[in-house]
Amino acid sequence: MKKRLLVLAALFLVVCFASRVFAADDFTHIISNSEDWRDVYSSILYANLKGVGSNFLVSTRHGTIILNEIPKNNKIRVMTSKKSPYVFNYPSLIKSRGFKDADEIVAENFNLKLIDDLKEVNNFIIVDDSYGFNAIAVAPYAVKTHSWVFFANDLNIFKIDSILSKRNINKIIIYGYTTRRVRDVLSKYNPEIINTGDRFQDNIEIVKKYLKINPTKQVILSNGEFIEKEIMAGDHPLLFTGKENVPDKIRDYLKNSEITIGVLIGNDLIGAATNIRRTTGISVMVKFARGARGQTGGVAAVEGLDIFPVPTPHVSLPLYSIKYNKASSQLEVTYKSDSNLPIYLKGTITLISETETTKVGDLEPIFIAPGDYKTIVYPLDISPSENLEAEFHVLFGETASSLDRILEGKARVDIINVIDRCKFDQENIKSVKYSKQKKSFLIKIKNTKEVDCWTDVEIENLIVDSVPKTIGTENNIKIPSGKTKTIRIKEKLTNEDLENNPSVNLIVYSGEKEDSLVNVLKGNFPLKIEFLSTLTYALIILIAIILILIIIIIIKKKKEEY
Repeated sequence: MKKRLLVLAALFLVVCFASRVFAADDFTHIISNSEDWRDVYSSILYANLKGVGSNFLVSTRHGTIILNEIPKNNKIRVMTSKKSPYVFNYPSLIKSRGFKDADEIVAENFNLKLIDDLKEVNNFIIVDDSYGFNAIAVAPYAVKTHSWVFFANDLNIFKIDSILSKRNINKIIIYGYTTRRVRDVLSKYNPEIINTGDRFQDNIEIVKKYLKINPTKQVILSNGEFIEKEIMAGDHPLLFTGKENVPDKIRDYLKNSEITIGVLIGNDLIGAATNIRRTTGISVMVKFARGARGQTGGVAAVEGLDIFPVPTPHVSLPLYSIKYNKASSQLEVTYKSDSNLPIYLKGTITLISETETTKVGDLEPIFIAPGDYKTIVYPLDISPSENLEAEFHVLFGETASSLDRILEGKARVDIINVIDRCKFDQENIKSVKYSKQKKSFLIKIKNTKEVDCWTDVEIENLIVDSVPKTIGTENNIKIPSGKTKTIRIKEKLTNEDLENNPSVNLIVYSGEKEDSLVNVLKGNFPLKIEFLSTLTYALIILIAIILILIIIIIIKKKKEEY
């Protein structure tokens, strides 16, 4: 009898435990309650992989409004940020609005937590969380291939590695920029790497992979700057439009593909979408609003889409000045970058006078560092008048091949008559070396001119991780007359990178005025490697001398004792 009771009790416990486990998964809708875009992204991806509905809050007030679109028979699970929720005790509010049931998971990092409940997932995509557009680009492919997207950085990569080590890995893709440590830790999984150094080209590559497994003639068009439900759904691939100007590679890809329909998400991208329609011939539909959820009667109203912004680069390029220098017969156009990352520009300038119209422009994109001035000089022999004006049309963007923004307008041209004496030649460049200790390039320049000179230095087409890039100083640097200054450009290089760069292409801009570096020196210089700095060598020698002296003193004392 006792044995039978024990068996019944055990069965009862098993049933209770099983019912509790079932209840834990018994939900039909997920709502993200977090101000952190990574939590929102992870919660919506989790819902799509689970095959349930989802929403996300974008404000505290939104917590009430959003419930008007969700059927009351749903069992809702709230994913609440421990540090930054929009609404506290949200499940009680949901229940008070007549919903069948609501529970809540509170966590600090849903990207690492939710994967524990997806035991069947063996495909993974790794992105860096510095800029959100990479995560947005891979979202449709992740849903379609049942993949989890990890936000990896130097701080959490070992935790991610621990999770991956317990999985039967099928496929790992490292997408876009990631740190060297992240790539090194994940190299043992033999990941596929998609990183061309250009987010638009990377986007095209992931779209191609999507279309291989799910051919479709329709794409979603966006700029990758926000989370939106249709983007995350995975029904169609996402193609970046650019902000204002559509990059040539996106336009060419659409022309040569079988895509015939584009659904634009976001009203502020209509200009780019119009450009796509005119140049590629595909049909473009715009999704910019939805029916109002707070409407109770009268005329039906609309409200904006639910979108959650993700971190994006700040890219801004105002025109600083346009001058015509009669002394040198050249037009000097100066820009001032207000961006927080290096950008490229390519301009067309049309000069309009009372008697003639002249046009000049850039053949290749020009690099400009964050917060820097850049003066571009165009040789031009004209007869300047007091009413000389310039119409400027400048394309600019994050990479040389993806100029997706436009600066245009009209400005008066100032007439000057100045000879700039700060023109450097190769003899002014005393040495070009890379310091492994400082993880920086050190360019020693001597100012032999009779005036103080300002300079700005760039290294063009430097090979880093097998990808060419341009780096430079972020501020113009003053070199007093007759003095020598070492210009430092920070860049971490491996031994392999150093082997790939036996010499470097140096561009040195110089001028008498900080905001007008009108002289340009270009040259290829052999790169010397400095393992330790002179100061470090001096310290080592000093320490060695001190140690020798200490040893001599000890030996002398021992001899005296005997």
